[in-house]
Amino acid sequence: MYAIEMQIEPGAEALLRQMGRQMRLKARSQILNRAIDHIRTNTHISEITGWFSEPRLAPMRRTTIRLSKENAQWLAVIADLVGRGRPALLLDFVYLAASLLQKEDFELICLKAQTA
Repeated sequence: MYAIEMQIEPGAEALLRQMGRQMRLKARSQILNRAIDHIRTNTHISEITGWFSEPRLAPMRRTTIRLSKENAQWLAVIADLVGRGRPALLLDFVYLAASLLQKEDFELICLKAQTA
């Protein structure tokens, strides 16, 4: 696992908690790692890079999360493509995941984690 810094704000924290309840998880790192993994494997990169093209307000708080090697490398590729840093990219990714993932996706993520 790789430790990566991310920006965080109250709205993103609320969305992470909400996604975590649906995944039956509490740890921010596990929630985000599984959401990234699911989107990385099921969505083409060209479908999501537009989401990161518009800069948002930069929150003052930062935190550290742990991601798998594959997810960290994938985020580095997206960061290079859109020309933004990973901390800001991860904050936007919370909102992207909340908008893309449906109930079926959360069930699939839980099932995948149980069989791993």
